Amino acid sequence: MSDYSAEKIQGWAQLDDEPRFEAFLGLVVKHKEVWALSDDEGCLMVAMEDENCLPLWPLEIYAQQAVAEEWEGFSPLKITLDNFYENWAPGMSGDEIAAAVFPNDEGSCTVLDSEELAVTLKLQAKKAPIA
Repeated sequence: MSDYSAEKIQGWAQLDDEPRFEAFLGLVVKHKEVWALSDDEGCLMVAMEDENCLPLWPLEIYAQQAVAEEWEGFSPLKITLDNFYENWAPGMSGDEIAAAVFPNDEGSCTVLDSEELAVTLKLQAKKAPIA
């Protein structure tokens, strides 16, 4: 993504879970999209903290890196924020699929209910987005 330097992109990815989660919120609100991975059979799901989770990234570059590093055969899938609010969050919640937010190279991330993530993103939208 040309909006940010390689150093900034790498810097966000190397943050600890909580500040990386905060960066995710700001970036998603600013760009009004979230990224998952999909293939011909559907979206990538992972088991984390005894839950089925959908990994989500704030920028396409992170989803591309995840494909290159760990999930060959998948492709980045853009989900608009409105679509996430209206369809994905309720559907994930109904299917008991949590959100694995902005996993780093080691797979460490914030895991939370998709509806809780949607509410948190809406609250973030009322604040100033990330620069």
